[in-house]
Amino acid sequence: MGLLVKSTETTKIIITGTTIEMPEVYCRIEFAGRANGTTLEIATSNYASIKAFKERANEISTNVPNGNITVELQKGETQTIETALYYTQVALEQAGYEVVNLLK
Repeated sequence: MGLLVKSTETTKIIITGTTIEMPEVYCRIEFAGRANGTTLEIATSNYASIKAFKERANEISTNVPNGNITVELQKGETQTIETALYYTQVALEQAGYEVVNLLK
């Protein structure tokens, strides 16, 4: 359930409190579909890499948005992992990053 978030020419990934640039981070999500059937709550956590996540490393603090997204779904959308990844990808792309959906 992850996204690969990459630096772009205009939006670099910087480790918080440093000037160290990273080419990419691995963004994991968790989500909850509310009982009303239309609200999707998404939380994100960023790791240095897929390998770091698999090795149970701690989250990494960067300028990549990390937190909560609440979405009111449109007619025909469902509360699924695909929908949660889509809205997270959209939010990160709007912030200037290139995003690869690893579920696809």
